[in-house]
Amino acid sequence: MASAVGRVLSIGAVLLAIPTACVGALALYGKALSESESGAGTLISPTEARARVEQARARFAAMTPAEHLAAARAALAAGYDPVTDTGGSFRSFEHHADAIPAGTPEFEAVRPLRDVPRVRWDKLLVIAGGRVVQHAREHAFPAGGSVAQQRAARTALALDVDQLSGRGLGCVHVADEADTSLRFDQANCWPGMLRVVAPDDARAALRSYGFRRVRCNNGNAAIDL
Repeated sequence: MASAVGRVLSIGAVLLAIPTACVGALALYGKALSESESGAGTLISPTEARARVEQARARFAAMTPAEHLAAARAALAAGYDPVTDTGGSFRSFEHHADAIPAGTPEFEAVRPLRDVPRVRWDKLLVIAGGRVVQHAREHAFPAGGSVAQQRAARTALALDVDQLSGRGLGCVHVADEADTSLRFDQANCWPGMLRVVAPDDARAALRSYGFRRVRCNNGNAAIDL
């Protein structure tokens, strides 16, 4: 039983470290657990898990340029919101696009799509920063509120911004001591990203909520409030 629990926790730790949509990560976690169960209700062995990974790698390596192009286009369509022109599975897109050999028609077909992730990402960050400002404006924390109310307000703001996680922003949490950090779980998080998602005109409101810091989970950047 102890070893089974350990394997569950290991799977969860790996999946939740993936900088993707929070809901998506949890769904993937549930899928991984479901697929790892045998008829007897036990988890698959590490050997079986490694075999499945190798099979997935072999399937990827066997894909034709046309299949990689189709998969790259499907990745851009995943979670896409035409109203804001945001969303898409950018890592999957790059993985498949980079596997298309130069000199093929598919290589030329994917070339115009290369800038799409960057353009959508820039738009998404502006939307995220706007959401932080709007939430702070519409839910101003009253002077004299309790510590518990402050913590609830911080959680509510993080959940509001986290609604964008499905478009590629990455999970948004309250974290650290007494949940006083607004943390962005995104592998590509860097100082410029934090300056956009936590703009100057929102920082006084963030302080009123009891936030002390806005930071990346990867350690690349932090803003002290």
